[in-house]
Amino acid sequence: MKSLVELSRPKRLVRIIPIVLVLYLINFLDRVNISYAIDAGMFQYLGVPSAQVGVIASLASSLFFVGYFIPQIFSNLGINKYGARRIFVIAFTAWGIITLLTGFVTNVVQVEVLRFLLGVAEGPFYAGVIFYLSIWFLKPERATANSLFNAAIPISGIIGGLIAGSIFAVYGDYPGWRYLFWYEGVLALIGALIAYALLTDFPRDAKWLSKEEKEAFEKAKAEEDAEKIKVKWTSALGNRDVILLALVYFLGVTSLYGYSIWLPSIITYIAKVNASVASFLSIIPYIIASIALIFIARYSDTHQNHKLITTLVFMVAGLGLALSSATVSVVFLSFALFAVAAIGIYSFLSPFWAIPQKSLHGDAAAASIGFINAVGNLGGIAGPIIVGFLKTYTGSFVPGVYAMALFAFLGGVVITLVRSK
Repeated sequence: MKSLVELSRPKRLVRIIPIVLVLYLINFLDRVNISYAIDAGMFQYLGVPSAQVGVIASLASSLFFVGYFIPQIFSNLGINKYGARRIFVIAFTAWGIITLLTGFVTNVVQVEVLRFLLGVAEGPFYAGVIFYLSIWFLKPERATANSLFNAAIPISGIIGGLIAGSIFAVYGDYPGWRYLFWYEGVLALIGALIAYALLTDFPRDAKWLSKEEKEAFEKAKAEEDAEKIKVKWTSALGNRDVILLALVYFLGVTSLYGYSIWLPSIITYIAKVNASVASFLSIIPYIIASIALIFIARYSDTHQNHKLITTLVFMVAGLGLALSSATVSVVFLSFALFAVAAIGIYSFLSPFWAIPQKSLHGDAAAASIGFINAVGNLGGIAGPIIVGFLKTYTGSFVPGVYAMALFAFLGGVVITLVRSK
């Protein structure tokens, strides 16, 4: 006979996951829409010579992650104290306005300022949801919950490719990239309304759970928390494994955003197609990743081998990227391998985040998850810049793809140094 906790699991999944997934779809669309704009010639329209676009676009897109670093730890502490709903409403409203304004830019400096501010505005969301899921789901459930949430990344890539391809097909590259920012800015404002109307901050606030279900879940959560490390949040930030996890996440995110930001442009380079076709072709890697991500997370949850699975998917990413570069002269094979690499690039997220979630709780978990996400997402600066600079100075995307492969391999090596408990 199922326990009350098991009986409440479908309710928690249905009432939590679809909401945060939709919110993350909107979040990731706003984060990477600049990749489609770059491929459509946004920076050339702003007066940047074609030879300098790789460097200028990389720096501008990477400023997002400078701003993103700032609010992480303290916004998570705020979520632990006040709940996620009000934090997310403020964040979505701010970045919706900023994205709308990006559609009106007339020079590179304006893009740089708005990308920085967008990072500050979006900073509370991802780490906030990872911590939020640790409040709502127990250890055997978390990688699956994480995967359903993180599925928003490849799904948003599918939707983003369709949106961008359709906009460019209707409006052309210009003013198509401006419409891209305007439409997706409105989506973020809708996201603020969704967060306000539908999110439930804590299990004790859930009117959709019975009193008995709430009590059973909170008892199970308390028993689980009793086994976790109890330290002040300031001490947790200096923990050896927290620092190693931040390094692993940095390496993984470097590959992820080098891949995501330059995906349409790399496809254009490999397949020799225009921005509209590249936007549609970029859907393929995201479809592959979205399917693989769910199965990989469920397997790691079933076997509780999150560290091993994280290592293996990093190796898949590194191998796929390296072989794609080595076969770039064979268009179909190179593109196929580049798409397969997406399995590892995006699937590492769910088993990876299950590792800190099952070790810490309360403010220590909130601060550590915020710290890991903040430091790790500095890879969002490194990845696009490395790929962009190598493209500028070599005239080819091949060295940049090799660099992403190296970072993925390193991530797989460093995660093995993290202690299992």
